Amino acid sequence: MKEISAKLVGIIIGSATVTGFVLGLLIAGVFNIFPRAQAEEQDTLAVLGPSESPFAAVVAQVLPAVVNISSSRKVVVPGLPFDDPFFKEFAEKFFGEMPREQTRYSLGSGVIFRPDGYILTNDHVVAGAEDITVTLEDGRSFKGKDVKLIGRDPHTDLAVLKVQTKKDLPTVKLGDSDSIRVGDWAIAIGNPFGLEGTVTVGVISAKGRSNLLLPSKQRYQNFIQTDAAINPGNSGGPLCNIHGQVIGLNTAITSPSGTNIGIGFAVPINMAKEVANQLITKGKVERGYLGVYPQELDEDMRKGLGLKRKHGVLIADVVPGTPADKAGLRSGDVIVAFDGHAVKNVEEFRERVAATPPAKTVAINIWRGGKEMSLRAKLEELPEETLASSRPSPQTREAHFGLLVRALSSAEREHYNLSAGVLVEDVEFRSAAERAGIRPGDVILAIDGRTVKNPDEFKKIAGELKSLAKEIVLVQIYRQGRRFFVTLYLE
Repeated sequence: MKEISAKLVGIIIGSATVTGFVLGLLIAGVFNIFPRAQAEEQDTLAVLGPSESPFAAVVAQVLPAVVNISSSRKVVVPGLPFDDPFFKEFAEKFFGEMPREQTRYSLGSGVIFRPDGYILTNDHVVAGAEDITVTLEDGRSFKGKDVKLIGRDPHTDLAVLKVQTKKDLPTVKLGDSDSIRVGDWAIAIGNPFGLEGTVTVGVISAKGRSNLLLPSKQRYQNFIQTDAAINPGNSGGPLCNIHGQVIGLNTAITSPSGTNIGIGFAVPINMAKEVANQLITKGKVERGYLGVYPQELDEDMRKGLGLKRKHGVLIADVVPGTPADKAGLRSGDVIVAFDGHAVKNVEEFRERVAATPPAKTVAINIWRGGKEMSLRAKLEELPEETLASSRPSPQTREAHFGLLVRALSSAEREHYNLSAGVLVEDVEFRSAAERAGIRPGDVILAIDGRTVKNPDEFKKIAGELKSLAKEIVLVQIYRQGRRFFVTLYLE
């Protein structure tokens, strides 16, 4: 009995102890017995403010260095589109001669990354510009001789400007785009539709997006995808992380309406830093050249080659006389590592080769005949004609109306929900097509009321129109989910 009583007393005391501990915590919370915990909470509130979000601190840090960029350029346009000489004479009598030159305007954003006035933006914001105006968030404006275009790189859609200033300008901190993760916060700042200092918030939706059909001739694509709202005018503005560091430059959107639907793309800031450095120091971007045509590997190819690695790219062909040819690379080899880095896919491989300085000798690990081996290649500088040949050009394929087109793939037909049409790959400078406003990435659906089914049909229609000596035809275009017509003045 004594033992039972002792145990009972122990249980009661234990329960009382636990109860007392819990009550103590409650009392401590009510009467503030632990001021340190409350002090830490107050410190946090003091930093953010009672109703302030963490994004407000990012905006306060970055916005002063975000600029509005407006530019203009002259374009040649046809005169009056009337066949009737009497009507043309009548119109010119009362309205004067119709101008053959018009001014087109471009509006975008940029970010100051050096206090002495260097600005990063997109190439398509300033391409062909004859007059550029840069306006800061505080209202200061630079134009004319006070704005200099340091360099352009259409292949990454990047450009660097410099404004002449005697005082240091506000700058941003450039982050590390390689360290971002899908799901991280993303804050886009810019001037969509001319609305200066607009801020939108989302997340990093994906990394490494490539093979996008863009109006710009962007060769190297390794985009950050975000659902932070990006609209026309945001181009060149910063995409930031939650720490206020710039991780990308907002560049493009995918949208059937031409406005944001939650799918936007930014050039990674690590790529932008390298390009900007070369434009500033050399005036151009030097890229390494190996001389192979890489191809993605699928699972069946891996099995057939006996390759157990989950990464690597297949060499479809080797250009004679190039560094690859001299190093002994062959068609059918699989490149699994380049200059000490594992090769993940074709786009990543192209970007890594291009980022390697010309004249550098690199180790290339390949898979050949069931075993891995290493070769060494001394890279050369990528010639411009090689970049140009990545897209068919007028020298390699016949152009009609100043257009180079190709057939739509089955995937593209399914994506666009089109049963006919040809994709515009390139538009010749000052051609009839450029004056009509046709861009790379457009799909030609019909010409002069006739459906364009494939490139052969396109060529046939073009030839027949030429023989008929017609001056004006209507061309039906599909662009970003919308069908419309443009007027093509034949030459």
